[in-house]
Amino acid sequence: MTTAPPILENQFQHERMARAQAALQNGDMQVMVLTDFAWIVASKRSHYTVSLDGDAWTCTCPDFTGRCQRFGLRCKHIEAVRLIETEKIAESGQVSQYTYPQFSTTHTEEQMTQSVPTHDPPTLDSSSEQILWRLRQPLDMNRVKRRQAPGQGTVPYLEGYDVIETANDLFLFHWSFDLLSEPHIMRWDKVITFYDQRSRKKVPVLGEDGKPTTEIAGIAYITGRITVELDGKAYNHADAGRCIFTGDTPEALDMAIAGAVTDCLKRCFRQLGEQFGNSLYDKEIARTAGLENGSSNGHGSNGNGQSEKSTSQSASPNSPVASNSPASQAEALQYRDGVAVDTSNAAELEAFNAFKSAHQELAPASREVLRAWVASRNGKK
Repeated sequence: MTTAPPILENQFQHERMARAQAALQNGDMQVMVLTDFAWIVASKRSHYTVSLDGDAWTCTCPDFTGRCQRFGLRCKHIEAVRLIETEKIAESGQVSQYTYPQFSTTHTEEQMTQSVPTHDPPTLDSSSEQILWRLRQPLDMNRVKRRQAPGQGTVPYLEGYDVIETANDLFLFHWSFDLLSEPHIMRWDKVITFYDQRSRKKVPVLGEDGKPTTEIAGIAYITGRITVELDGKAYNHADAGRCIFTGDTPEALDMAIAGAVTDCLKRCFRQLGEQFGNSLYDKEIARTAGLENGSSNGHGSNGNGQSEKSTSQSASPNSPVASNSPASQAEALQYRDGVAVDTSNAAELEAFNAFKSAHQELAPASREVLRAWVASRNGKK
């Protein structure tokens, strides 16, 4: 088990206990007793099992299995159980040796924040040893964002600027990133589809000739390498980045190449461990990372590589779409797949309203359907 200096270990433990206290006080977390030595800790999005075997606490949450277990820490779910049980003991004034022999009335908040005794803590005299130790620390999940996945659902990620800021802070700007190849671009004709609520699957958008409508899609690849300096020595890590795009405009290609470069940078740094999001590639951790703090950017990618909002927006009072209430305005400015119309894009807004006028006020199923409809009106396949 990797150990941390006692001062920092106490800080990490105190942060988890503070989160547990806040969640219990706000009613965001509930503790249910399973047995004398097992509990269920439930929140709105998840529930985990906390167990006690002798003096050893365990929890099934990703924070404990992915980080706390390695560093001798207790997750917030364990701390929630300890807080609840200590409160029960304080209220009863006595301890049942059979039911809860692990607790005593002398368990104060200060004692609960104390760390598990460590052995052979790392020597931090060298700046390089400090860097190596910091690289092994658990990833702060407040840094994690989520974005729309290619299919259904979302995936966690670290933003490019966050990775660069972390590298600057860790290595004091003693690092570099070099591209090892020219961008490689692959293109193909992609059938435009939309999600059919009735059949619950994606179906192709048909043109006026009854054939599936297509658009140009592509992917940009690029390889790169980071170099970091420790004790005057250079260490390299190389990887490949990629970015998918749709459309055949210079802007789409430019954003795809920029996205591939950023992805390459993040993948190179990922090899340095936790602080650069390596744990986000663990399926169990990725399932919940970034959800508790609501860190979703709510953006996807449209056909031109530009960001688009996936959350609904209310129409302004001057919007050309007629409505009777803010709720109906928001609904009127949405595609049927839930994606909001980009009201700052005059061409999209005009096409959206034209589609509704031509289809008895029925909104397009998706932005792709609208593009296909506009293309068919212009005589394009």
